[in-house]
Amino acid sequence: MKKLDNLLEKDFHIVEKRKIIFAIPLAIVFVAIVMMIIFNFTLGSPLNLGTDFTGGYSIDVTLGNKLTDENYESYYDQIVNTIKTVTADNGKTYNITVDNMQRQGSGAKASIHVKYFAVKGATEAEMIEDVNPAIQHALEDAILLIIPNFVIDGNTVTVTYSDVVASSIDILKSQFTTLVNKLNAEPNNYGLTFDGSVADAVAIDETDGHKVVISFASIGKTDGLSAEIRDGMRLDDPYAGDVTQGDLTGATVSTELLFNAVLAVALALVFMLCYIGIRFQLSSGLACIIALFHDIIMMFAFMAICHIEINSTFIAALITILGYSINNSIIIFDRVRENMKSVYSKNMTAESIANKSIRETLLRSINTTITTLIMILMVAIIGVTDIRIFAFPIIIGLISGTFSSICIAPSFWALFQRVGKKNKGNFTVQPKKKNSNKKELAEA
Repeated sequence: MKKLDNLLEKDFHIVEKRKIIFAIPLAIVFVAIVMMIIFNFTLGSPLNLGTDFTGGYSIDVTLGNKLTDENYESYYDQIVNTIKTVTADNGKTYNITVDNMQRQGSGAKASIHVKYFAVKGATEAEMIEDVNPAIQHALEDAILLIIPNFVIDGNTVTVTYSDVVASSIDILKSQFTTLVNKLNAEPNNYGLTFDGSVADAVAIDETDGHKVVISFASIGKTDGLSAEIRDGMRLDDPYAGDVTQGDLTGATVSTELLFNAVLAVALALVFMLCYIGIRFQLSSGLACIIALFHDIIMMFAFMAICHIEINSTFIAALITILGYSINNSIIIFDRVRENMKSVYSKNMTAESIANKSIRETLLRSINTTITTLIMILMVAIIGVTDIRIFAFPIIIGLISGTFSSICIAPSFWALFQRVGKKNKGNFTVQPKKKNSNKKELAEA
């Protein structure tokens, strides 16, 4: 511990290395720009903007007591896959992209709130009249029905359900009879024959109430039969809940949200500049604002490099980091002010004062960042998906904010002090010569 204290008390001359310090964020921005160009050509968009800023739709899948911690991920994957494969009446795939999902409520009111992007090229009317109903029906079929698994072994088909279906045997016999009549009526029928009636071919497995055994006398062809049985032998799930359309975030609303987000950040920066300018110096306020701009750019850069979604949650993380970063900078500039009042400051340069102030607050800044990072990392590791999306920019912002408050803000302050002294030197007032007026009168 003593060695660490000695290391932190060492003067690293951080401010004098401003060229290297300024080069680091510039390099990161360059990488971000390159990645954005690549993403624009490969994925069609340089940034991964959420529906909050691009516009989109939502739908609620109510599952009630069926939704548990254990099966949430399973439902999550099933919903994503179902929405991705939704097709139009003409067989065209919409290629819908899910934005995010949120688990809401508990018990009988437990549901999953799904946000998804609008289909490219589709008008708002087409989305409301065609696409959204297609998504709703697809989810109802995939989530609210009991869809069986099946195995075809010779002339026997074993259909397995997730629930016991002994009480539904009459319904299954009726559905299978309808299915066989439909298949045999088609021009290219499957050649299905039975020893007795079609309904008698369906029976519950005596050893397992989840299974239904269908016995054929012969099967002409099996290609496509599996999909027909799966669709024809589905059962309604009385405990499944329902699927309902949610909110619409149109282009006008998303533009307004983006404007309000930018306005909130801009106002926060202006008020911070005013406060620090009054509390310390105007040069301190300008240095802090530049450091905050650095934090904003770094957070956007890493979100662009990793192509992580930018939504209203990111804006909340951004404003949180601005408050955290400005707090660290104020601590350093408070030490700068105290050191400038010292009798030794007359013989110290601006760089020396800045380095001394950094050294005196370095341990405090590092300790604060580490303790905060530990908590955020735990949230990112064990939290749900939505919390992780919030935690990642917070982690980037914490590291960036610590770097900017220690390196960026003091370096710019020292630079402003040096420029200010040069400007004052250019406008120095020459002292008047004594008795100059009397000498001029005597000569006259």
